[in-house]
Amino acid sequence: MSPSWQTHALRWAPLAACAVVLLVHSLRYDFVTDDAYISFVYSRNLAEHGELSFNLGDPVEGYTNFLWTVLLAVPMWLGIPPELSSRAFGVGFAIATLVVAFRLTERLLRTDDAPPSRWAYLPPLLLALSSGYACWSSGGLETQLFTFLVTYAIAEYVFALDRPRLLARVGVLLALAAMTRPEGLLVTAVLGLHRLVLNLARDRRVVPSADELLWLASFLMLWLPWFAWRWWYYGWPFPNTYYVKAAGEPTTPLYAEKLRDAGLHYVGQWVTQLRLLWAAPLLVAGAVVWRPRSPRFVWVTAAVPLAAVYLYYVIGVGGDFMGLHRFIMPLFVIAAVLAVLGLERLAALVPPRPRRFVAPAAAAIVALGFAITQWRLTEASLHPPPGKLADHGIDTPAYLIAYTENRAAIGRAMRPCFGPDDFSIVGGAGAQPYFGRMRGIDVFGLVSERIAHEVRPHNPRPGHNKWGPDKLLAEHDPDFVFHCYAIHSAPTLPPMRCAGAWRSRGFEQVTLQVPGLDGLREGRDDTRGAGPVADRYTFLVREDRGFACAGLSR
Repeated sequence: MSPSWQTHALRWAPLAACAVVLLVHSLRYDFVTDDAYISFVYSRNLAEHGELSFNLGDPVEGYTNFLWTVLLAVPMWLGIPPELSSRAFGVGFAIATLVVAFRLTERLLRTDDAPPSRWAYLPPLLLALSSGYACWSSGGLETQLFTFLVTYAIAEYVFALDRPRLLARVGVLLALAAMTRPEGLLVTAVLGLHRLVLNLARDRRVVPSADELLWLASFLMLWLPWFAWRWWYYGWPFPNTYYVKAAGEPTTPLYAEKLRDAGLHYVGQWVTQLRLLWAAPLLVAGAVVWRPRSPRFVWVTAAVPLAAVYLYYVIGVGGDFMGLHRFIMPLFVIAAVLAVLGLERLAALVPPRPRRFVAPAAAAIVALGFAITQWRLTEASLHPPPGKLADHGIDTPAYLIAYTENRAAIGRAMRPCFGPDDFSIVGGAGAQPYFGRMRGIDVFGLVSERIAHEVRPHNPRPGHNKWGPDKLLAEHDPDFVFHCYAIHSAPTLPPMRCAGAWRSRGFEQVTLQVPGLDGLREGRDDTRGAGPVADRYTFLVREDRGFACAGLSR
């Protein structure tokens, strides 16, 4: 007899409540970060011109989220801007991950003689309460799509214990994950190695089964043609961002050590802000398994090594410059499920009669305590004290929001003033080029093949490892230089030390008053003027350009 609609409603109602909590929490952030606009430029050029390029006619792979970029091009082609669709997709995939985490936990806790466990609702609730998970459900980046694909792949990998045919689906999901972020290959490698070890240790076999071969085939049939196409299209085996962040002999002494220290600090922030030290007893209890043919054994022995390898990788690349841990979002799900497995195991040690009260009370205490810490973290990340917009090079969401909104305001103000042949050197290649419809490159080299391949890294900060020298930048014959700039409130032109070399090349310093610009929000007022709002933007333009724009002064 099939379950009634009332039974289905009772089963899914708590999960719907978790989705509402996540939606409300994500709306506390409700932003698009500057880096997302890099992908938006590619998406727009794909939708409008059929080119996956930042500058039309010059394909450079300045993104690492192919599937996300192509996905956003579809609503753009229909007239829906990515500033809207990216947030809708982000929340949608984040909620889908809650469903997968629920189903996975339910399967891990299920026994043949018992109904589905109510503990399965706790991981989705913890994720919805998490500041990082909510923040990067917004943000405009591929974070939640990647987290969904990885979580779904691991869940199907566990479900394949009973239905081996599901391994083909695992291959498809892993291929899509690898096409969304490069770390998808790392997840694929760990799961593949886990399967080999499991077959050898548990089943005493080396030869793969037909379903395992289908898993490999389904992955390669998707990933390999895509990899070959992008190598042909862009001319390099790896994205341009890889060469920015990892290629070349560093010029800075102890560069690798400083990069590792930055990665350790990044992971340490995640452990601290997610209160994982407090949850350590639960994580350890959840990781204890002894039935080698159980779904719980398969998940723990795959997920725990994956988390360890993933963290090792994150430390090695220096973490990320954006706060609240978007770089390791799939590990949020692993930590939440593992903690709940441990809590359930410890609660099972209580005698049956008091357990009926102890178990719900323990779950409520964990959820409430976590909610309080994350509410405080959310408020602190959005309203940091003066001078605390970054922590060891990791920008708070407050800074990311202010920076992006300011560049968007500059881009909107200057868009009517640009000509089709104008070329710019920018700092961030995101909101300002997107809204200004600028052609150009960024000084960090994310969309510049020359900087990525010709400049050596010197700054152990992810995404900011390289800096294009003035001589190389000048060879692009730019009309505008925006990476040498000042945001200020005083009406007079501020001194800019970076401007001297450009003045000698025929550039002049100009100032534009920009509606909606507020440099004070991102901690900028380069002249320390007395005005209430730093709404003047000073930059460099070629003297022979004859640049004119509303609100411009020389």
